[in-house]
Amino acid sequence: MDANGRQPLEDLVHWDGELSELIEAARHGDPTATVTLSRDHTAAVVEKVTTGLASPSELIDWAQAVHFEDRVDIDEGHQDLLTQFLVEVSTPELFEPVTLAVCQRWLHALRATPESHTKAVGR
Repeated sequence: MDANGRQPLEDLVHWDGELSELIEAARHGDPTATVTLSRDHTAAVVEKVTTGLASPSELIDWAQAVHFEDRVDIDEGHQDLLTQFLVEVSTPELFEPVTLAVCQRWLHALRATPESHTKAVGR
């Protein structure tokens, strides 16, 4: 663990390890630690699904864990895009099923320039 006690949260945001273990470790980590979710973190996680390293259902679990973790801040420069991603992916029953095509669309949006992200996600 680093000096700030952020390691479990960092590992969760980076999805660096077994997801269920990361979620559990983050729950029991330092209650004062915080980490910031960036567009790059999110793109790397979505890429896990598009390359077959993770399933869409695992992405839903990750998005729920990150979205509902109070100690994860959203990068202010991309707050709208990242919040939209977390809300839509964490609650597919309210939006659309998380499929490979949906992940590819989000990956494109996350890698797009900030000005074009709205067009890329079809909004």
